[in-house]
Amino acid sequence: MKKRYWRCFVCNDIHVGIHPPDVCPTCKVSRAYVEITAREARTILGLAWDGPDFPAPDFRKAIEAFSEGQAFMVNPDREKVDGLIGGVLGNESRHGLKYCPCRLMCKEIDEDLKIVCPCNFLIHETYQGVDKGECWCGMFVKR
Repeated sequence: MKKRYWRCFVCNDIHVGIHPPDVCPTCKVSRAYVEITAREARTILGLAWDGPDFPAPDFRKAIEAFSEGQAFMVNPDREKVDGLIGGVLGNESRHGLKYCPCRLMCKEIDEDLKIVCPCNFLIHETYQGVDKGECWCGMFVKR
């Protein structure tokens, strides 16, 4: 079994293991972990990285697995999601983390960690609103 890296989308806690914890030990949110690359984990932890990136199909699988059994799902508009994945992976290539493609970084790591995809979109007005129910960029929508 291969060691994998996981990030809590609420508090950015990093977990290394075969499976993520059911409950984040830092913020106590259940089912909050998404699989990330070793590069992302090392960047969040302030460590250097010189290995390969996550290919787009692997990132799609990671976000689909992350949304299974949740009140949200990956947007069924495949073309839109493919474009967003391209933007997210482009940001990772340029900046070291999978920043949301529709939000601006401020170059302060603590603030910028709040916009790493998937961000904690459950608290945003775009998700809470009755008329929309999606994350900032539309990658995730309410079921």
